Amino acid sequence: MLNLSVRTRRSLLAAAFAGVTATSALAQAPASPPSPATAAAPIPIRVVVVTAYALEDKAWMAQAPQTLDFPNGVAPLGYDPAKGVLILRTGVGTNHAAITTFALATDPRFDLSKAYWVIAAIAGVNPDEASPGSAAWIGNVIDVDFGKWVDPREAPPEWAGGYPPFQPPRADRPNSVYYPLNIGLRDWAYELTKGVPLPDTEALKAARARFSSYPNGSKPPVVLTGDEISGQAYWHGEMLTKRYAKLATDYSGGKSRFVMTAMEDTGVANALRRLTTVGKADYSRLIVLRTASNYSQQAPGESPVDSMNRPYAGVGDAAAYAAHVVAGKVVDELAGNWATYRDKIPGVAK
Repeated sequence: MLNLSVRTRRSLLAAAFAGVTATSALAQAPASPPSPATAAAPIPIRVVVVTAYALEDKAWMAQAPQTLDFPNGVAPLGYDPAKGVLILRTGVGTNHAAITTFALATDPRFDLSKAYWVIAAIAGVNPDEASPGSAAWIGNVIDVDFGKWVDPREAPPEWAGGYPPFQPPRADRPNSVYYPLNIGLRDWAYELTKGVPLPDTEALKAARARFSSYPNGSKPPVVLTGDEISGQAYWHGEMLTKRYAKLATDYSGGKSRFVMTAMEDTGVANALRRLTTVGKADYSRLIVLRTASNYSQQAPGESPVDSMNRPYAGVGDAAAYAAHVVAGKVVDELAGNWATYRDKIPGVAK
């Protein structure tokens, strides 16, 4: 019995040692990679329609067959799978616009590398250029948030409004102020839509009546081209309108003409610039349409504060309608003829 116990004990120890050795070998062996899950291919998007808030995207969302969750955004996305069109609401202001644009372009559900980005939103209009209800395709966007400023009560007399004299940008610094868009694409969009009829409502006529001394600002709504002043703050008044008109001209060497003022487009543009470098977007496919819901300044004899605080009283609805029908023609053309526009951007490069 003793010999049997020893033999049994030895057998058990040998078996245990073999098990430890096998376990050690398994622990040292490289782990096999898990089988990759089958991921859905990203959806190729043809056009992204960009709005800032609910008034602007109401008509677009009403036409979208699907609504998609967008947790990183400020509102759900509209989606038309037949057209390959997304409807994006960014929220108001350059910071919201930049973050939301970046979030969409990096969303793994979508392939936006070939997408056209069509901003279709309302704005303030320079009365020297056009009237409320008008629609302007934008060539250059100028950011007025960057710069130097002191309280006007402490500024030298020659500093109008606390702003120092304009200084042109330095060539050795990154340009975070001037965003030239694809002028060839802009002009193509204008030629496609310049004949779109725009409504002239009683609310628009009443708004124009106070600006009878402005030849262009007292005309009925029209589709035109021009340039945009963009900034985070809502500003208003004759003095700032004149300042920004001069800034637009000076900054661009006489190439820009201040027509519209808005609050999101430098955010979208800057995001797309950066996304282009990693193949997530194409900045040259950005098109901006801004439609006028109000003048950028008060009427003659009126307080700028009263003018700024006056409700749009139906004028905003006319501007939102113009943004939808004018930009809609471009969106339908691009999405409906994708074989033509997927790899070739329309318009002559300028």
